[in-house]
Amino acid sequence: MAELTVQDVKKLKEGKRGFTETVDLAVSVVGLDIKKPENRIREAIKLPNKVKDMKICFIVEALYGEAKKTKHTVLSKNEFELKPREAKKLARDHDIFAIEAPLMAPAAKALGRYLGPRNKQMMPLPPGLKDLKGFIDGLNHTVQLNITKSPTAQLAIGKLDLKEEQILENYNYVIEKIKSRLESKKGQIKSAYLKTTMGKPMKVM
Repeated sequence: MAELTVQDVKKLKEGKRGFTETVDLAVSVVGLDIKKPENRIREAIKLPNKVKDMKICFIVEALYGEAKKTKHTVLSKNEFELKPREAKKLARDHDIFAIEAPLMAPAAKALGRYLGPRNKQMMPLPPGLKDLKGFIDGLNHTVQLNITKSPTAQLAIGKLDLKEEQILENYNYVIEKIKSRLESKKGQIKSAYLKTTMGKPMKVM
């Protein structure tokens, strides 16, 4: 299988753009029987370089005051009893839902049905979290690997304003993670494509 090079990444950056596009990785796998629940893969992967500024929705009580100091959406336990239209909009407008452990169950009940189809994740906040800024920075480096309903995965690996070497590093890191997870379940990568938001797909594997 061919390896991605810095020159390949430079080709992704060719052309004029009116905004900073995202680089997406699409992977197709074989040999993975996803009809069996134990073979389904759903995992958060923290990449070496920033992916993007994630849109986070905090559902918290203890950290409510600190979270309110950020630019992100913050809900208390009394604020997420939402109508279906409101819940759908919340799911659509945010990448990650960071939730204090005692609120996970009611949050899942209120939002779970709207997050799954959109491949959005609910992430429990670490108990006793002190460094909220550092936690947010970690989320900006994190992508969700989801191979559950079909033998494919699509995930962002960065923005085009990253250096070519940084995009390449994120790509290699994700590919190795996927290979490792597949090998343990007797699967393998069939093909991989990179694509910018407005660009054409580039086959890399």
